[in-house]
Amino acid sequence: MAKSVKALITPEVLKWVREKRIRLEINFVAKKLNIDSERLEAWESGTDQPTFAQLKKIAKLYKTHITIFYLPKAPTDFKPLTDYRVLPGTSTRDAEEIYRLNANIVEVIDRRQTIIGLYEMLEEVPPKVSLKININEESGKAAEKIRRFLDFNTKKLPRTKDRYKVLKFWRRTVEAKGILVCQTSVNTHLSVELQTARGFCIAQRPFPVIVVNPKDSPYGRIFTIIHELVHIALGESIIQNMNFEEVSFPNFDPIEVFCNQVAAEVLVPQNELLKMVKLKVNNKILSEACAYFRVSPEVIMRRLLTLNKISQREYQTFRKDQQKKYKDNIQEPKGFPHYHTRLLNASGEFFARTAFRAYYEDKITLSKLAAVFSYCDTKHLSKIESSIFA
Repeated sequence: MAKSVKALITPEVLKWVREKRIRLEINFVAKKLNIDSERLEAWESGTDQPTFAQLKKIAKLYKTHITIFYLPKAPTDFKPLTDYRVLPGTSTRDAEEIYRLNANIVEVIDRRQTIIGLYEMLEEVPPKVSLKININEESGKAAEKIRRFLDFNTKKLPRTKDRYKVLKFWRRTVEAKGILVCQTSVNTHLSVELQTARGFCIAQRPFPVIVVNPKDSPYGRIFTIIHELVHIALGESIIQNMNFEEVSFPNFDPIEVFCNQVAAEVLVPQNELLKMVKLKVNNKILSEACAYFRVSPEVIMRRLLTLNKISQREYQTFRKDQQKKYKDNIQEPKGFPHYHTRLLNASGEFFARTAFRAYYEDKITLSKLAAVFSYCDTKHLSKIESSIFA
């Protein structure tokens, strides 16, 4: 029977995909495939081969196309992301979370390769991302470089209380410079917990990619976008799950501290904030600063702390008060966004527009267009189209 036909794959590539591309432990994979780890070891060593049916299961688990296993040798140009996460031990739940995160990374790597291919079909030159900074630069100067690169100043922020409109503004501002801004997978079984990763970035050019976790707040995602943009400017692909207030202590990596300092200065420039806060900080000034810079009170208070405008004690009092307010006002989520919205958020508007342009110019078929949006049903495409071109 066809199901029992052996797949004559390259064992070295099978092992490479697991260890380097999807980065999974052999015992975890064997359990997912419902086989003994010894059998998987035999497939990876070449002493045995999986059947074609088993190879299809592996490809699905590894989030990759089945043809990759037939390459004559393992690729050498794949670079893993630097990992700044602080994860607990090695429980089953942790292994599952790591799998989900790594599956998201593979999806994004493939999406980046797809848009490069689409640009080749369109016979267009990808936008050049010229932004570069050095870790030894003063954070204010680095922030000014980023603001100039984005052609951004605070007055351009949308004057709205809708945090999601502010988030959309920042996504579009960054994407206008040839950097893809996406969210984690549209597939709910691959959703990533916030404590696992707030976001990650792929710094390779063309088309660097920033990915944020939709489980974070809109303002949290904005800060992550700018934080990851600093990493891209440094030329470093990373995973991180630390937030603004965590990465300020001496025991944390100096690169993460630097990225947070620069991101904070991009969002809330020191000279502009100090013009608003001349004497004592009060609730009215805090509220006005949040409204002007379109950031959370947390970001403003952290900036004031680092600028010695408030004491550590005042900041800690604020933190306790905020945590109590959060617990008192916590609400259940109001449901998932529409599926076409999730598809668009996962791919990003820049990617979506490029895919539709390729379709309009007959470079790809309708089925291929659906395929680049997670192989969605074609009925969702018109709604995506309306969202980005309306």
